[in-house]
Amino acid sequence: MKRAIIFTLFFMFVAVVTTRAQIIEDALRLSHSGTLVSARSAGMGNAFVGLADDASALYWNPAGLGQLRMREFSIGLSNVGMSNDATMFGVTTNGSESGTTLTNLNLAIPFPVARGSFVVAAGYNRLLDYTGTMQIDVFNPQSSIQASLYNGDDEGLDFAWNLGLEDTLVLSYLDEGKPGWLAIPVANRVQQTIDQFEEGGLNQWSFGGSMEVAPNAMVGVSLNILSGNYRYQRSFIEKDINNVYQDVIVGIDNAPRTDFQQLELEEEWQQNLSGWNVRIGFLYNLNDKARFGVAVQTANMISVNEDYSKTGYSRFADASLSYDLTVDNNNYDITTAPVYSFGASWSPVDFATVSGDFELVDYSNLEFGETNNFNPTSLNRDIRNLFRATNNFRLGAEFNVPNTGLYLRGGFGYRYSPWEADKDKSEYDVKTISAGLGYEFENNFAIQVAYTMSNYQTFGFNYTDPDLDVPESAFLTEQKVDISRLMFGLTYRF
Repeated sequence: MKRAIIFTLFFMFVAVVTTRAQIIEDALRLSHSGTLVSARSAGMGNAFVGLADDASALYWNPAGLGQLRMREFSIGLSNVGMSNDATMFGVTTNGSESGTTLTNLNLAIPFPVARGSFVVAAGYNRLLDYTGTMQIDVFNPQSSIQASLYNGDDEGLDFAWNLGLEDTLVLSYLDEGKPGWLAIPVANRVQQTIDQFEEGGLNQWSFGGSMEVAPNAMVGVSLNILSGNYRYQRSFIEKDINNVYQDVIVGIDNAPRTDFQQLELEEEWQQNLSGWNVRIGFLYNLNDKARFGVAVQTANMISVNEDYSKTGYSRFADASLSYDLTVDNNNYDITTAPVYSFGASWSPVDFATVSGDFELVDYSNLEFGETNNFNPTSLNRDIRNLFRATNNFRLGAEFNVPNTGLYLRGGFGYRYSPWEADKDKSEYDVKTISAGLGYEFENNFAIQVAYTMSNYQTFGFNYTDPDLDVPESAFLTEQKVDISRLMFGLTYRF
């Protein structure tokens, strides 16, 4: 369960105390390949490094731009839907979210040259979408979040104390060498309701070009400016629905509270993201029958500016209390792992093409750099121990119905889990199937549609109970996640 200890849904960020799970998950979230680049490539399973024969090559393999003989403009929209079946104590709750966004806007322009080709391009791509949710409503007979709110080092961070949940007996407990969280009476037998929401995405503005350096051999490069945002909200409610805790809690200022009824926690993270990378590509085109491509993306150099807030409300029979904490401008840098991509495509006949990509990413090379409030050394050590190198692959096919402008597409992708503990556990790998349609008018205007469905399983802690006698299952949520993408695109060649 080492992975679960790190991969938690309970993220705590305060002035000088940073939970590693949230930090490591931040780095991972910024490291994956794009999934929303264009409707055509998505319909082919995004197996496009070895084909790269339209304006989306600016992302997949900039060398492929050299195959364009006409100016090309493309634009696309996507609707992303996420469904999460979360299970705790045998109770499954479904949560779902969706959103629509502009996903690509690219322009490629070939220039006349004495021989070969020279093409420049610029564009915008919405690489990743962070739409997500998780909901739980279950009676917990074994655990409560309240003990995890205890902080004996800083009263300002001790939500249990400031919400009247912690008995003044904590002082005598500490004198006796006992842990202070034992002075929190509410330890189990509570109804827990969790509502988690995520949104945002990672965007890329690209400027690049390609030239034919030898017959049928092209090289290309793109400079990519990254921007984006991420927002996480969580509501966590505990209720004493069976009237178990009727005794007195002598809390703040020795004022007694009787009959605990409800605790509510509201948390929010907002991140602004900025950074850059470079992608270098090579492609060899053998008479439009076979193509071989290689693309190397340097590490993403990303700066994160984060604001965090947490508010608590507690209600007793004779009193209600509230307490809040806000941390602004928490800054840190993240360097992701380089991505090495290899692709090939083959057109056995003029109206059919198959393609395949193979990708290498070593997630243990993720690294945290300059920060304004914590030392990243231990975090980087954990990354090296917990993450691994993966080999991801994508397959696709495109079929042009003869004597029509209709194109049929299909694909499959497999992305291995980056966690070392998930090796040989396929349920945690992301599997994606895709299908697409295209229709081309007079060889200069085309409509593209694609639908992809990804699924995987994951799990995480809603919090960490300091009582080691409480089993992990008392605060762990198993999840089955499905992500759908409906993509629409237009291409104009002129």
